Amino acid sequence: MTKTTPGHQGHHLEHLLIGMLNDASHDAQGPTLWIVDENLSAAQLQAIHPRAALLAITNRFEVGEALRAAGKQVLVNDFDFAALPVTSVARIVYRVSKERALVHHCINEGYKLLLPGGTLNLLGHKDDGIKTHGKNGEQLFRNKAQLQKHGIAYCTTLRKFSQLASANDNPEWLDSKDYARLRSCQAGGLEFISKPGVFGWNKIDHGSELLVREARQVLIGRTTAGPGKGAGLGSVLDLGCGYGYLLLMTADLPFTRCSGTDNNAAAVLAAKACFEQRQLAVSVTLDDCGEHLQERFDVILCNPPFHQGFSTSSALAAKFLAQIRKLLADKGIALLVVNQFIPIEKVAAEHFQNITTLCLQDGFKVVQLS
Repeated sequence: MTKTTPGHQGHHLEHLLIGMLNDASHDAQGPTLWIVDENLSAAQLQAIHPRAALLAITNRFEVGEALRAAGKQVLVNDFDFAALPVTSVARIVYRVSKERALVHHCINEGYKLLLPGGTLNLLGHKDDGIKTHGKNGEQLFRNKAQLQKHGIAYCTTLRKFSQLASANDNPEWLDSKDYARLRSCQAGGLEFISKPGVFGWNKIDHGSELLVREARQVLIGRTTAGPGKGAGLGSVLDLGCGYGYLLLMTADLPFTRCSGTDNNAAAVLAAKACFEQRQLAVSVTLDDCGEHLQERFDVILCNPPFHQGFSTSSALAAKFLAQIRKLLADKGIALLVVNQFIPIEKVAAEHFQNITTLCLQDGFKVVQLS
């Protein structure tokens, strides 16, 4: 028996996606909308041919930048489809996201955008829940999903009827957990604002919790008389800030300037709302690992991602380390938390002279770099 590797899985799906998007035979019927989530590789983004009838929408800053550089039309936001007129799209192509609420949101919004007779094409693997998403979509589209297998990749196609059965026949929207709405959350005694689409949006990430514990000890030790008195700590950056947990939990420390950045549009919306509610002066930007930041920081806090869509990637941690070196002031310190299996010390040695493991606990490690 031939064993299928993850690389072969991506290969099947990549060819399916590229083939569908480069098929211009549908253009005469109306525009194609490409919903681009974090699961797509740089090679996939580059392999799609730009044309007037193809528009992309993504919530990832770096994906939007790559698409623009390749000459494609793209909207970058938290999958806010309001900029597109209803019943204006003939075809939607969507490699399904990891989060169910987001998939349901895109299916609902896609239904509104499709012209009568238009199609929603959901792509993914069996383990991505592609069959379930197609079945769920049937309740909204009110016709049977067409499932096609391409190697081990699947395409589920839903077609929009010309009209509902009667004027009073309302669509049965899928439960998207009211995806677009910012909401108040509470976890571990902390109140914050967040939403679906943000990593760990309604909880406290345990790795971040450990990082805060260790960071506070180190940073308080760097002041002469404890937090709020004596020597200041200078500027701080939360690199990959999410809804802002790290800066919320260190807001009492004597930083002179606070900044956060994330590549996820949903995270930036949530973080800005969190800091505004607390009346904290924090500058939050949408960026790819802080690449467009022009300043350097005395303290950098970071819980770098290990996953890109459905895949685990230690290369992401390496990317964050290179950026931390670039953004860190000469006498500054960086404090990170990573999974213990990430060989961060080895990669960090290429950029930093001083590497100290502060904590090994519950499968995580907190590391100080300078």
